[in-house]
Amino acid sequence: MFEQLLKIISLESLIFVFKEKNLFQEFQFHQETQALKHAEISKISDSDILRTILPIELSSKMFGSGNLNLLAFIFALRHKIVELNSLFHLSALKLLRSSSYLTLKNEYDIIFGKEFSLNYHELENYLHPNFWGQAKSIPIVGFSAVGCHFVLRDVTYCRAFDAYSLPFCNYVTSELFCDHHLREKFWGEQIFNECSVQAKIAQFYLNIHNFKEIDEESLKKILDNFFHYFDESFRRKKPSSISTEKVKELLNFYSFSTLEELKIVGGEELRKRFLEKAKYFHPDKGGSQDRFRQAREYYENLRELLGK
Repeated sequence: MFEQLLKIISLESLIFVFKEKNLFQEFQFHQETQALKHAEISKISDSDILRTILPIELSSKMFGSGNLNLLAFIFALRHKIVELNSLFHLSALKLLRSSSYLTLKNEYDIIFGKEFSLNYHELENYLHPNFWGQAKSIPIVGFSAVGCHFVLRDVTYCRAFDAYSLPFCNYVTSELFCDHHLREKFWGEQIFNECSVQAKIAQFYLNIHNFKEIDEESLKKILDNFFHYFDESFRRKKPSSISTEKVKELLNFYSFSTLEELKIVGGEELRKRFLEKAKYFHPDKGGSQDRFRQAREYYENLRELLGK
């Protein structure tokens, strides 16, 4: 049941949510330190992320089903954010040509399953500094009581992070964490009292068995009802119901003459053209927010058609 929930929240969708800076709000720090002055941290609420990722009729259903249903989605969302942050960590080690890259990759494969490596290779372009308009910086994503947080970090610096107590570490290292912050390894078997709150809650959301602490019977009933609604909605809106004219519009947007041409060149070429459109229309580059969203929507529609 929980696996179904995780599939709805795709890593790719999360990446584009964190890339859309206009979705973020200013994060007010509770203290003034030298580290805080160097950190530019944004925040976005869990519910805003879910509203952006989910189709409107599904998000309305989710928010209208009570606190327990929302809690289930927030747990799934934060579990996926932990996985996304781990992908960014692995990418940082690869850029550093660190000797611990393969060791960490194997550790993550054990924790997240064999799909972790597949996701890394599929999303590798998104995990590179170039995608974020940077020379050497890769995102760190996390969360706190006020929402989810995003900050760009130069890969040569320690990647320890807590929005309140550890927004920035200025120690250079060839590993993920400097010697002062080795205890920030949230995926280890033992978590230390001295580590940050971020590391502690990351370990909590990392373990999906913690989700079972929620009342199982009530949660199962809610999610069963939701997935019934989701299945019905999907059947009503499956790609085969798209009109011929709409299919032509989708193909023309990405300069394909026919659906057969798209199937011949495959998903990699479609992704390449999508990235070009996304870069051209991105608001940070002077583009249109509506056109940026359209590019992503059309890309998702064509991916569905390609999979048929």
